[in-house]
Amino acid sequence: MAPAPEPAERLNLLVLGVDQAESFVGNTDVIMIVSIDQASGTIFVLSLPRDLCLGACDGHASRINEVYKRQGIEALKQTLRYVTGLRIDHWMLVNFHGVEAIINQLGGVRVWSNREFDERFIYLETDEEIRLILDEGWNTLNGREAVAYGRSRKYDSGGDFARICRQQQVVRGLREQSLSPALIVNAPSLLASLSGAFKTDFPIASVPALGNLLLAIPQERINSWAVHARGQELMVWEQGLDGANLLRPDLHAIRDFVQDSLIESTRAHLDDQGNPTFVRDNCEDYFP
Repeated sequence: MAPAPEPAERLNLLVLGVDQAESFVGNTDVIMIVSIDQASGTIFVLSLPRDLCLGACDGHASRINEVYKRQGIEALKQTLRYVTGLRIDHWMLVNFHGVEAIINQLGGVRVWSNREFDERFIYLETDEEIRLILDEGWNTLNGREAVAYGRSRKYDSGGDFARICRQQQVVRGLREQSLSPALIVNAPSLLASLSGAFKTDFPIASVPALGNLLLAIPQERINSWAVHARGQELMVWEQGLDGANLLRPDLHAIRDFVQDSLIESTRAHLDDQGNPTFVRDNCEDYFP
């Protein structure tokens, strides 16, 4: 099934987080498409699980998070187009230390935790240890804490889905933290100072225009969705020949889910208090 054409006024940005502290060569354990609809003034954020498998689904090598490392960014863009039906206009790749640097430069990020945390994480590349201690509720995280928060999954019944939702929380928080007129004007110089923290094909000179576009879209018009195996018949768990846990997708169901969610994200509806809102997501257990 060929992907449906998308309107030119929609801008799709691919955000990738690689599982390395300093290198940019690794598995993309964060795969997030940020789709900005300029016509409706809405943002649709879609996350895919790293364990989603392709082809024979016979082991680690068939996971979607291995595509970039093995075949490069263009192959991953084509794969995501095939899986979701969404074209990718631009991409951004960041590693652990890059996330730390960006968040620290912005003064931290505020997130809402659905539980208490006391967990330890190791950067395998550098043997650095992180201990994350958080209270339930609102917390302001520095860069290192935000990386750990976005990696946590072992103590949640939601597993990788919980991690995906936390990653989306961090992105939401960064948007709120970074979008001020003064910061947008100085964005090119700020990004130049962080040039070693990330890679992107987005023109740096166009960042202020993108920032102003994002600034004009209020929080209540941002929709966060995750493709996962809970509550929808989108994929099923399997074990690969090498013991890897894999999610075999129903591609037709996923494309329909993405298109339906995309359409819904541009339509206002009433919240519990009867107020118009655009917010719809399936991470409700992790967002306040």
